[in-house]
Parts: sequence; C-alpha cells; structure tokens
Amino acid sequence: FFLACASDACPTKPPHLAALPGRRSGRRQSRATFAMSDQLSYPDLVLDPSIRDWVLIPIFVIMFLMGILRNNVTKMMRSSEKTKRDTVQQNNLLMRARRLRANAGWVPAAAFAARKHHFCDKEKGLLMQKQDAPNPMAAMSDPNMMSKMMQGNMAMMVPQMLMMVIIPHFFSGFVLGKIPFPLTPSFKGMLQRGVNLSTLDTAYITSMSWYILAMFGMRGLYSIVLGAGSTTDDSALMQQQMGMAAGGGQPGQQPDYNKLYAAEAENLQITEHKFHLSAAEEKLLRGGKADGVTARGKAKRA
Repeated sequence: FFLACASDACPTKPPHLAALPGRRSGRRQSRATFAMSDQLSYPDLVLDPSIRDWVLIPIFVIMFLMGILRNNVTKMMRSSEKTKRDTVQQNNLLMRARRLRANAGWVPAAAFAARKHHFCDKEKGLLMQKQDAPNPMAAMSDPNMMSKMMQGNMAMMVPQMLMMVIIPHFFSGFVLGKIPFPLTPSFKGMLQRGVNLSTLDTAYITSMSWYILAMFGMRGLYSIVLGAGSTTDDSALMQQQMGMAAGGGQPGQQPDYNKLYAAEAENLQITEHKFHLSAAEEKLLRGGKADGVTARGKAKRA
C-alpha cells in the first residue's frame, strides 16, 4: 500500500514547474528551477499508525527478548571452572599498580615514592619479576577449550540466523518512520533495505534497516537490564572469538604478563606526582580558596 502511494504520488513533472512560463532568462532562474524540482521530487508519505503497533514495536520486543534468551543460554553453557590462584594474584597486582598511578595525587610524595619503588625496583620490584610465558599451542590442543569455542559460536550465530529468517519473512517491505533531518542519497542502502524505490526520500527508514540499527544500538539497554557482565554485545563476542582480547594471542590463550608488567612499570615510572592536599589546612581556613589566594596571603605576611 505504501509503496503504491509513494510511486503514484510522484508525478513525472511537478505541477508547480508545469505552470511556469516557457521562457527562461539567466542562470539564476535555471538554478532555482533545478532546486525546486529536487524539493518536489520526493513527496511526503502518510504512514498508518498500525505500522508502529504491528511492525516497529514487535521488532524491538523480539530482539530484546532474543538477547535475554541468548544471555541466559550462554550462562547455562558455561562450565563452573575455578580460577587459578596465580592468575588472580597477577590480575590483582596489575589493578593495584593502575590504581596507584590513577590516584597518585592523593598520596604524599614519600608514600608514592615508596610504593613506586615497591613496584618498579629493578631487583625486587613486583612488576620486574619474570613470569611464565604462555604456550601458544596449549589452548588449541585442549579439547575443552575447543568445545567452549564451539559453544560460544553457536550461542552467537544461531540467534542471528533465526532473526535473519524471522524479520524478513514477517516484517519486510514496510516504511516505519522518517529521520527529522535531510540525508544524501548515499544513505539509501543503509536506511532503506528491502524497499528499492528511487522516488522515496532518503530520510525514511524501512523495517530491515530498523532491525540492523536496533541490533547494534541496544547495548546500553542490555547493560541496564542485565548488568555489566551480560553476553549480549555482538562486537565484544566477535572480538573474543577472533582472539582480540588483551595480550593479542589466540582465542582462549592466557595473556603474556611479562609484556603487561613491563608496560605498566614504564607508565608508573613516568608518572609525575603532584600532591593535591599540600595546602589543605590553609584552604580550609580561607573558605576553600585557590592556591593563588594563599600565595598572595603569604606574600603579604612576609
């Protein structure tokens, strides 16, 4: 219905241009006529409110419920393995060093120097100790790791395959809404999938494009409803399966803590210390004024 309206409502020659006189003089009139023809070539569509109730909202609800189902299935498929003690200690050491570097301004200079020496000493520093290098082939030869990778791929690919079958079968060929700002024709392929109509304005969004935009735009909603540890982020799952986690190794491989420790020690060594509470008493007595006021007060006393 809407495709027919969109094609019939656009005449081959706009009536405003047909009423113009036959003679044209000057380039300005020709440019104005060309701009007017561009504005009149895309008619406004009157969308049925039932499309909102039977297409727009159902696609959003189906995708949201599918994401919750995938998150629960992924948690059920995970095996309850205990984390190794050495791995926990290594991660906690990195967190302590990063927290010291981030909150260095709230620690006195002597305390910061002592902690920095504790982490970065060349002989006894914790970040300078050599760790066992990970075996790159250990994860690939482990059958349990291979089964985990297969389960992760199934949990990510099967819901996407189902959605790519359901959405085009039940909701294809609908125009859902219009973006409140103009766009160039190069956005037609992204916003108007499933509707190949040259007379349709680029600002209109079809059902297939709404599905693709909502698929990559529901990350914030999932994090609010399911928490920060949800497994509904497609980009994060793809990076994890492709081995793009910290360390840059193979999927499931332990990170190289020697490189992580060396990088953190270098960052901690070049950190400049500036104590934020150096003149806290004078600021409190003066009502929280800036350091410049305190310095001027000392000069007047001298």
